Amino acid sequence: MKELAANLPFNFATQKPLEVKFSGLDLSSDAELLLVKQAEENLKICEGIANCLEDNREQHKVKHPLFQLVSQRIYQIAAGYEDTNDSNYLRHDPIFKIICDKIPRIGGELLASQPTISRLENQITKQEIKAIRRFFIDKFIQNHPEDPQQIVLDIDGFDAFTHGHQQLSLFHGYYGHQIYFPVLINEATSGYPLILQLRAGNSHAGKGVLGLLRWLFFRLRKAWPDVKIILRGDGGFSLPEIINLCERKEVKYVFGFSNNAVLKRKINYLLDLARLEYFRTQEKARLFDDVYYAAKTWGKPRRIVMKAEWLDKGANPRFLVTNLEIEAQELGDDFYVQRGATSEHRIKEFKLGLNADRLSCRKFIVNQFRLFLCQAAYILMLELRSAAKETKLATAQVSRLRETIIKIAAKVSVSVRRTLVELAAHCPFAQDILLIAQRLSSGQQLIFN
Repeated sequence: MKELAANLPFNFATQKPLEVKFSGLDLSSDAELLLVKQAEENLKICEGIANCLEDNREQHKVKHPLFQLVSQRIYQIAAGYEDTNDSNYLRHDPIFKIICDKIPRIGGELLASQPTISRLENQITKQEIKAIRRFFIDKFIQNHPEDPQQIVLDIDGFDAFTHGHQQLSLFHGYYGHQIYFPVLINEATSGYPLILQLRAGNSHAGKGVLGLLRWLFFRLRKAWPDVKIILRGDGGFSLPEIINLCERKEVKYVFGFSNNAVLKRKINYLLDLARLEYFRTQEKARLFDDVYYAAKTWGKPRRIVMKAEWLDKGANPRFLVTNLEIEAQELGDDFYVQRGATSEHRIKEFKLGLNADRLSCRKFIVNQFRLFLCQAAYILMLELRSAAKETKLATAQVSRLRETIIKIAAKVSVSVRRTLVELAAHCPFAQDILLIAQRLSSGQQLIFN
């Protein structure tokens, strides 16, 4: 790797002449990726994905095993290097070498370059995509120390803007741009992403979801026959076929529901009461009630929870369709609202923390594989956050975790006896890092504990 010998041209006044240059030592700026590696030792996420892939290379010519390539790519995403071009300089990084099972010796064997990583992504097949999707569900089931009594699933879609000629990158009228429209299904308590499915840019929110849900319900019920499953989603998922599937499979559901003339008439009296309450107190007023309503496409009446909200700007009616036997106010003011703090929060972490919307490959299937790699990186970061319980980072977002405990400078030296990693002396999160490392090293999977 080319060494930068020139001094940086700072000219501000200091007590002594200041000279700043890049060190010739073997240093890394991502030292605590070692924690992510320890999380991988607990969960075996990278290993599991690698086992789903078929290696068609001539093995006597292989320099970089499949597990190493997958690990390198996932660790790069976790550290904020979502572009495959980043491999060209990270292949020299001593910490990346350590976590990819290489000896971090200067001038020693390098990690994979961008062309090698790109070949890995572009050789993915439909069968391998299906195998990886199954792996994530199996891992979720295996991680539970005991059979859960209840699982709450949140489903939501998000926009991934595209700027090239990717397959099925299409114009979406709501977003006003060429996009992909992935859908995420995650477990509400742990945040574990069960399904992250790429879809065409012009998809309706509920398009392509029915088959995924049918398959997911089958896998969960096969493992846990008596588990109570609850599905939460916004109005885009309140399609008749999805509601019918939930009822056939004995799955509880609560979805947002769009306004119409009939429901407006039913909620008018409640809005009048909310308006009077607002003018009496000069504070936001919210009242709840429920009715039974049968849309033309349903064939039978279903429970609709109505929320009559009056704000400074006026009326703000909201509706939910559900088969849950929960009081209307508890359902509309607590249980359903939690969806925003789980599903939407996870999507924000995927997009801002892991750049999961960086889907710039030409082939649709390759972009789906990239989403899976981001899904794997997110699970490892969840394990990291689970190990940070009772610390200042217990509720930190992915980007915060990376900025505080991964992006740490370290000196790496190799001797006959050992590889020594020396961290910065003035690390502000030293105690937290020590505690996280101790918990991860216990060998227990922490996400569901």
